[in-house]
Amino acid sequence: MARSELAQFLRSRRAAMLPDEPDLRVGPRRRTPGLRREEVADLAHMSVDYYTRLEQERAPRPSARILDSIAGALRLAPAEHAHLYRLAGVFPQAPAGPPRTVRPYVIGLLHRLPRTAAIVTAADYDVLAWNPLAAALLCNLENRPNLARRRFLQRASTPSPGCAPPPTGTPEMPRSAHCSPSSTRAARSSPRSGRATR
Repeated sequence: MARSELAQFLRSRRAAMLPDEPDLRVGPRRRTPGLRREEVADLAHMSVDYYTRLEQERAPRPSARILDSIAGALRLAPAEHAHLYRLAGVFPQAPAGPPRTVRPYVIGLLHRLPRTAAIVTAADYDVLAWNPLAAALLCNLENRPNLARRRFLQRASTPSPGCAPPPTGTPEMPRSAHCSPSSTRAARSSPRSGRATR
């Protein structure tokens, strides 16, 4: 942890804050620029003593949660937020992946569209749920394929028995995932569960 650089960065960002910004709970105007330490600590929901020690190079390494609170209090931009992490020697946790559980009401919606081929995909186009007509048109949905991968990397795949091949020149992705809302339902949802077939 670069204590000196971290302390200097915090002091500079605090001095750059405008006390009259909307939604800042600050005291009366003062001659010195920026916010007081106790005001930053209040905005960050932390003790004034600990924040003061951070600016005076006397505090132990702050946690990711503390850094996020300080970044919010100081209105740091994303690049400044990342720089704050680097100065503190803290590595942020990787963000969670896209949700993959299909909610029951979405499954019910699929079944209420018997004349429409409807599917639900994750953000990466992995198929999560579908209705019977979609299964008949697209085939092999029980393997939960990735529509983008199947469209662009498996053009020559042979349809399963009982599945009719798509009409020549008809792209699969627009028919299944990128068509209008009246013909397709593609939504973010999230462990792969909730198959919509009966």
